[in-house]
Amino acid sequence: MRSVNWVRVFPTRDGAGRDCLVAVMGQQAAGFTVVNIDPATGNTSQATSLDPTANFPTAAIRTRDGLIYIGAAYAGHLYRYDAASEHLDDLGAINLPGDTFPCNMDEDADGVIWIGCYGSAGLTSYDPATGAFTRHGRMDETDMYCYPYVGSGGTIACQIRMTRPHVVVYDPESGERRTVGPVVVTEDGGSMSLFRAADGQLYIRSTGGDFRLNGFEAHPVESLPDPAPAPALSDGSTADFADRDTQMFHELALTHPDTGKTRTIPVEYESAGSEIFLVHRGPDDNIYGSSILPLHLFRFDPRSRAMDDLGVCTTATGEAYSMANLDGRMYICSYPGAVLSVYDPDLPYQFGKDPESNPRDLGRMDEISYRPRAMVAGPLGRVWTASVPNYGMWGGPLSWYDPATERFGTYRDIAGEASCWSLAWLESPGLLAVGTTIDGGTGTQPRVDQASLFLWDYEAEEKVWEGRLPVEVTAINALAVIDGGLLCGTAHTGSESRLFVFDAGDRRFVHLVPLPGGRALDGGIRTGPDGVVYGFTTGCFYRFDPVTGAVTTVHEEPGAFQNPGPMDEEGVYFTKKHELKKLAF
Repeated sequence: MRSVNWVRVFPTRDGAGRDCLVAVMGQQAAGFTVVNIDPATGNTSQATSLDPTANFPTAAIRTRDGLIYIGAAYAGHLYRYDAASEHLDDLGAINLPGDTFPCNMDEDADGVIWIGCYGSAGLTSYDPATGAFTRHGRMDETDMYCYPYVGSGGTIACQIRMTRPHVVVYDPESGERRTVGPVVVTEDGGSMSLFRAADGQLYIRSTGGDFRLNGFEAHPVESLPDPAPAPALSDGSTADFADRDTQMFHELALTHPDTGKTRTIPVEYESAGSEIFLVHRGPDDNIYGSSILPLHLFRFDPRSRAMDDLGVCTTATGEAYSMANLDGRMYICSYPGAVLSVYDPDLPYQFGKDPESNPRDLGRMDEISYRPRAMVAGPLGRVWTASVPNYGMWGGPLSWYDPATERFGTYRDIAGEASCWSLAWLESPGLLAVGTTIDGGTGTQPRVDQASLFLWDYEAEEKVWEGRLPVEVTAINALAVIDGGLLCGTAHTGSESRLFVFDAGDRRFVHLVPLPGGRALDGGIRTGPDGVVYGFTTGCFYRFDPVTGAVTTVHEEPGAFQNPGPMDEEGVYFTKKHELKKLAF
């Protein structure tokens, strides 16, 4: 899997003063890469960050002098690319250890670059003239995301996300910072964006009203102007990837403003690889999986050893979080937005939203779910998901889709302010076992202190039991049904993980044992072809005896395992970064 992410294209000038285009691209198997493109010929040159943790160019701008500045996550460093010299320079840490994910950058009248980050919602400035960083501190005491824009009078306006989106205006001279304009709450359906318009001014668009910013003042406006236009080449042409929607990023389109005509050129470059997020055995016994940012579906045939990048399988662009098989079809639920799609391996591959599409995008599970970590197919003929909610929200639901009626349903507050996270189907008593996590959406702090396990009667639509493990746990991150109506699961207890057995008939926990080799992987419990229970931690693949409670190490290697996969008679599949691997028994 070798596509790229966080792709931006900037027009600037090369060493001879000619037009060139700089494409900034993220990847997981190496640091981010920069591709310098000749718009006349399509010829390219390339520079790649040497830091393997600088994967995602999450913030990037072209400054007035034509240089490209790039903020890289999760290294938390600032980079500069000079198209004239084709040099990529690491300028240093922005604000470590608190801030690892640059959110936005803007340039002030003196050429100083203002950088806002995720982690501590910190604001940092970088002066190219001196090469010095100045850390200005947190712009909000609760929220974690800061998106700065240079305002009037030397002020810096910061959009703060996620739980209570609002704008904080900061004066670097006095150190004063003040909330300006409306404050919205995401749980109430509120939304807000801060942008620079074509008139050069900053505006707030929000459910609490629209405003023009002037320093520490926000003036209501009846209508909003258009955003500032994107930078252009010397003849006014704008550039972007024509294949952005399919997340391929190998065909560049240049559009002339006067004629409206578009010219496309192929773009070649080397990409190191996209990380694999999920691995699943499909109904045709092939191995399927999802890359992360961008989301492509891949297929591996264990018989022929062929690996195919099938391409886009959903309108979501992040990664598939869960998969399950039902009636010869494979259901895929993806981030962001818990978007469900269905794929029939017996039919030609043609993604879309129409009934004849394959895979077919079916839409969101509900308006709350965002990271659908677990899926079970079968109860009531439905596909069920457990999910963490949207950014800035709490209370991840249990949701379902009925293929026969094409209806969706959800149980919004079933976990309170925790989130549903793992699932298993207890078929004979007609129950779903649901494990929760204390986590809410990204950008939130937990509002509950411990995760729980509950049993859901899907016919009666009610909980029939709920309880907590005898130790404090933050997440129950895997569940599997084993012999005699027993549940086997894993749970996180701070920095450690435990494996437990739960007797659903007697409603009691039978075993609770520590696991070797690091943290238990999400969805990492497996029942092998031999009927034995197996499981993954980050550094160990183990065998478990539910009668005695004994855990036996099969293979131990620190950091070897990242995502668990299915088993067959010969071994077990798993992933590590961009590679699909197999541990043979």
